[in-house]
Amino acid sequence: MDAEEGREKKRVKLADYPSNRTVVQMGLHLLPREILLEILSRLPITSLIHFKITSHAGYDLIVDPRLPPMFRNWVSDSNPCLILFRNDSVATRGLYFVGSEGRSNRRVRRIDPPQHSDVDNLVGSCNGLLCLSFPIIGGSSVFHSLLIYNPFVGDAVRVPPANRFLKQREVFGFGFHPRTGEFKVVRIVSYDKIVAIANPNVFTTVCESMVQVFTVGTTEWRNKGAPPEQFQYGSPPVLVEGSLHWLMVVRMEEVDPIFGIISFDLADEVFEEIPHPPCQQLVSRDYSLSVLNGCLSVARLVDAVHFDIWVMREYHVRESWVKQFSFDPRFPGGRPSFLGRFPKVICALKNGEILLQCNDSSLVSYDPVENRFKTLQIGGLSKQFQAFPFLPSLFSAKATMNLQL
Repeated sequence: MDAEEGREKKRVKLADYPSNRTVVQMGLHLLPREILLEILSRLPITSLIHFKITSHAGYDLIVDPRLPPMFRNWVSDSNPCLILFRNDSVATRGLYFVGSEGRSNRRVRRIDPPQHSDVDNLVGSCNGLLCLSFPIIGGSSVFHSLLIYNPFVGDAVRVPPANRFLKQREVFGFGFHPRTGEFKVVRIVSYDKIVAIANPNVFTTVCESMVQVFTVGTTEWRNKGAPPEQFQYGSPPVLVEGSLHWLMVVRMEEVDPIFGIISFDLADEVFEEIPHPPCQQLVSRDYSLSVLNGCLSVARLVDAVHFDIWVMREYHVRESWVKQFSFDPRFPGGRPSFLGRFPKVICALKNGEILLQCNDSSLVSYDPVENRFKTLQIGGLSKQFQAFPFLPSLFSAKATMNLQL
């Protein structure tokens, strides 16, 4: 070992001591603030938060209002983090975060929303904000309260309670529209209504439905009439081009419902049918919606041996649907694979692979070039969970009104 190499190794070791790390942090003041912000904007969100809580200088930089939009410019849709919702039992139910840095052996970090420990659903994720649902027991019915929460900034906005109905069934959606700069929560609820028939003393029960919209930053829900009759309450929505998308029943064919796609525009607050891909027999058990590289996509399992992913490359244009991926979800030789039941498409990765969730218990990446599957190892989490793509942000949940992104 020559003298220069020895001096280099000594410098590396000295930097490991706490007193010398403090010197390094103090040296940040020697750089112009604009350069420091530019450097920080390119770091992983976990590094930023660690820097914020371990350094006075770091805290001052992280809370600079110029940093959130700079950080957002470097967050990529094709390299998302993940939010995992563990739902195998009430006792262990909770939210976990998995960073995008590293390709294997990732570990989870638990997320603890303020004053809540019983999250029963992740309604949606948009621009670094989570919309969380919490159960409220009211007599024989279960209602829900909602919270808009940024797990890294740490602040939250409570959504005011919506109308409660007899034997209600509700589904929520959460999203942002770039034209209006508003975050909105959509609630679609069906319920039993008691009405008088013929004689005022004779009553019957009818089922009615209602659409309600809440704009983050306001104080009340707004009623928007009834949803389309074909609306399906069991399917979670996906957000594309400022609209929430659900499955809808187009018609019944023998014993299976045939599905199409319906959207709710968060700016104009109207429903509209979206052209579906040129698939046949789109039935509930083999058909799901997702988002790939910002585009609406449809995944379809055909006869348990072909898994097709269609992508709408130009939004709302029927002719732009293309079958971008098609593979056999089994190991070579026909042996059953780890994909098991109908897999859920999570997102596309920047290396061209597709991230899938299988059997509610494992994450698998598919390489379309090599036609190969690989299980992602995530330490610290076991049993069942649901995975959601998540793009972290430093925007405050309390400052999201009219946010122009």
